[in-house]
Amino acid sequence: MPLRRFSCLLAFATLLAAPAWAQFTSNMQGVVQDSSGAVVPKASVTLINTATQVTRTTTSDQDGNFRFVSLAPGSYVVKVEASGYQRSESSVTLLTEQNVNVPVTLKVGAVTESVNVTAATPVVDTADSRVELTLENQAVAELPVVGRNLVTLVTLAPGVSGLGTSASGSPASGVDNFSTEEQVDASANGQGQNNNQYVIDGLDVTSGIRQGVLNLTPQPDAVQETSIQVNTFSSEYSRAAGLQTIFTTKSGSNQFHGSVSDWFNYQGMFANQHFVSSSTSPYKPFHSNNMNFSVGGPIIPNKGSFFFFAVEALRSSSSAGGSVTFPDPQFISFAQTNYPSTVGTQVLTNYLPSGIGGASVSQPHWTSSEVAPAVVAPPRDRTGFRALCP
Repeated sequence: MPLRRFSCLLAFATLLAAPAWAQFTSNMQGVVQDSSGAVVPKASVTLINTATQVTRTTTSDQDGNFRFVSLAPGSYVVKVEASGYQRSESSVTLLTEQNVNVPVTLKVGAVTESVNVTAATPVVDTADSRVELTLENQAVAELPVVGRNLVTLVTLAPGVSGLGTSASGSPASGVDNFSTEEQVDASANGQGQNNNQYVIDGLDVTSGIRQGVLNLTPQPDAVQETSIQVNTFSSEYSRAAGLQTIFTTKSGSNQFHGSVSDWFNYQGMFANQHFVSSSTSPYKPFHSNNMNFSVGGPIIPNKGSFFFFAVEALRSSSSAGGSVTFPDPQFISFAQTNYPSTVGTQVLTNYLPSGIGGASVSQPHWTSSEVAPAVVAPPRDRTGFRALCP
């Protein structure tokens, strides 16, 4: 009975849930021509995402042009068919925020014949004039990034300088993915860090109070690609004058994929540094477990619906250094003997320090020519207690 109630509740929640559509801004365009260079109008162009098998279809116009907009980054197959020509198939890799040009040349022949073309990444993309750096998930996962925070890699883009993520500048900033405000030290082509903008799947996550600060840092295993554009981004993002960082998250595919990891570190993994630690003064004990889990796949196979779930947990501990000053046990015995009823003696007796190691005694040293000042008891106050100091 409880299982049946749970199933009914889940079905009811699914019906009430509103669909969420990811905002993709990559585009693909091209011109269909024959071997003589003449345009081929009314050609059927089919675009297939190889990971999800989602298909889009369009027709070339009278000038042979075709265009697909709002595409997710990934691998695609472009199929072009026209009456009296051989069918053409091209493999294309589309990046985040990219506007790629795919020219298609058809050869005269029967439709049953086909020409397969594997498109290599062009040295110069004639359809796009931006200056940008694209970081793919697989390459980023192999880098020893501090705190596993991908935002710190924005300084790798051309024209960008700075130290990356910082634990200073904002009250809640840090170098990991658990900060509510992420301060990023990065300047693009002379523009300050306040001119930077950060977008996740079309959502602007830049702080409205502190310019250039993130309010949301994506989980690394959930990011498919990161596009870092410098000063030459398109007009739909008008808030930034420096760099614009666009994160595209994973959306699942027609096959199940997942990952599990635990990034562990402790003080023994770090070498001594001259101004930080040494063999006689080592690092204070600390350790952390940065655990990650992700899974994605089809909700219903071959039906065009997918899911992706990722979670990141952090368990860490560190030691706090510093010095603590407390009274010598002989002084406490002296106070208990001579002033047993005072408030100060009660505090010294009831609130003793604990868990302290490596303590040393610091007291004045009197020479033979000096005379230590006598201890003068202060007058008794009206409440009947004697104070430790006048």
